[in-house]
Amino acid sequence: MVKKESTRQAFTARLIAACESAGIVGHGRNKQVALALQERGCKISTPGVWKWFNGQSIPDDNNLLALSQLLDVRVEWLQFGMEKPAVLLTQRSLVNPQHLFRVESLDIGQHGVRSSSTRDELVETIQAIEYGLEEARVLFNGRPAENIRLIALNSDSMAGTFAPRDQLFVDISVHRFDGDGIYLFTLDDQLYLKRLQLQHKKVAVISDNKRYETWYLTLEEARTLQVVARVIMSQARDYQILG
Repeated sequence: MVKKESTRQAFTARLIAACESAGIVGHGRNKQVALALQERGCKISTPGVWKWFNGQSIPDDNNLLALSQLLDVRVEWLQFGMEKPAVLLTQRSLVNPQHLFRVESLDIGQHGVRSSSTRDELVETIQAIEYGLEEARVLFNGRPAENIRLIALNSDSMAGTFAPRDQLFVDISVHRFDGDGIYLFTLDDQLYLKRLQLQHKKVAVISDNKRYETWYLTLEEARTLQVVARVIMSQARDYQILG
């Protein structure tokens, strides 16, 4: 449920950014988009479009394709956020780097983790993703780009929340356990991506996949773990190959 909600919110942020670039703004945008799509043969109502703009649903494949054509962006970007939107030269002849929010891949090696077996649980599949500033502000709640990194999970240990090869966005400014959440941390030179939950006089280390056993740290032991980052968002890897 959490992953589906974050996926819908991420889509909404991209949709709003694309509409702003296309000049579709204001209170009448729901009706404007609905009418434009209906003219293209789509079966969609104004309330249906309202759900897209408010993180309640994502268009089906036919509406998504028509919507991307209407807004002049790549359908892959609108659906997954994995590519930058196509921008007409008449709109923006040069892209100023100051107008982009670039999220770099997390370099696991820089944290000095010596265990190659645990390092395989996280992989770098995308070098970087760039967002418009407004979309990034919505997605990352105002966090600066230098605090955000991207990494892919290569394990089923968090199944139910993340699937293998889902992209995880982490906040590397977090260096300590500051409340229940999903953290990337090292303990005894081992790298872990787990949910940490404070319980009575102990911290539970939880794999959301119920096939994995929960284990516990005393409060003293919990002070010895080194937090690398906290997971703040995920992007599902649900590619649809069309050709």
